[in-house]
Amino acid sequence: MVLRIGGVIAGVFALLFAAPAAFPLHNLGPRLGADGCPTSPDGGWEGGDRPGALVPPDGAVSVTMCELPLATAQRPAGASAPVRKLTTQVDAMVAELNALPTRDVLEAELREREAAKGRVLGDDLHLGEVCTAVGYGTSLSFVVHYGDGRTSAVVLVDRNCGTARYADRTRFGNPSDAFLRRYRAQLEARPKPSALAGCAAELPAADIDLTHARGWPRDDVAANRGPGWRTFLPSPLSAATACRYRLDGDLLRLRAQLRVPDDLVSVRSLINTSTAVNTVTDSGGTENVTNLTDCGLARSTRPTALDVVWVGDHTGAIAEVRIWRAPCQAVYTGSTGGTVPTAQLLSRLDAWLGR
Repeated sequence: MVLRIGGVIAGVFALLFAAPAAFPLHNLGPRLGADGCPTSPDGGWEGGDRPGALVPPDGAVSVTMCELPLATAQRPAGASAPVRKLTTQVDAMVAELNALPTRDVLEAELREREAAKGRVLGDDLHLGEVCTAVGYGTSLSFVVHYGDGRTSAVVLVDRNCGTARYADRTRFGNPSDAFLRRYRAQLEARPKPSALAGCAAELPAADIDLTHARGWPRDDVAANRGPGWRTFLPSPLSAATACRYRLDGDLLRLRAQLRVPDDLVSVRSLINTSTAVNTVTDSGGTENVTNLTDCGLARSTRPTALDVVWVGDHTGAIAEVRIWRAPCQAVYTGSTGGTVPTAQLLSRLDAWLGR
């Protein structure tokens, strides 16, 4: 069977590569919905390593970051997900996509980096072929829209294999951080008011039980923070509220609260410093974390004294920061947990809420 249709297959390949205008490869990509994002994870590109720009570099009017939820036992495929459309710094974002390295360039960089450490890599690194098996809940893509009627360029990102593909080109890397940095700047240019609620009068123990997913703090900032984030609050703050609770039976009851009136730059800095993971490198080149704690993670442990800081940033996102004061000390957020609070943060909380 293969022998009989081999000529047909060869003819199709010749048509694809010799006459792309007659049979444009981008027509084989995923279908887009009204929001400009793929409607299903089907329709992926085949691998290829043609040289040149990953996507057409001129004429783009917007770039959309799309995360299509994949089917799980709890959720059907195609459930709603935030669509982020970048309409500023578009040319710079297209340049980021086109700067993603080819296989040859990335291999050369890896070999040079390892050679500097005295290590020699093998002949075949299998980049993009030997992949991890992380169960991502979404299919990630970037869609470049053009203003002259051209078909949108859909770049499909495989986070397990580290590849970004469009048509017959494969590049390596994940441009999410580069996109979200520009997207946050776009949102920050038109700040949204943060609708911070007041402190709850009481907190049931189940609501702050860190041994269950529903007991972790709220973190709306996570959606636009990016996979390579190092700063918990990347955007300036627009509001902050501090709450102090003390254990009374099975409930944590509100004892003091304060709507922080000003100095939000300092508040952001205090929180970012206390939620950052600090490391030191020993003489052997091993990196060790110095400020982690498991305070509060034991199933039977509950705080007898707890401070909570609610913050809203210029993008309109809201995040909750919990600071355990007793019987042990720790800072927990929805994205970071078990870091030792700095003395400066604890002192500021006491200045706001009393000792």
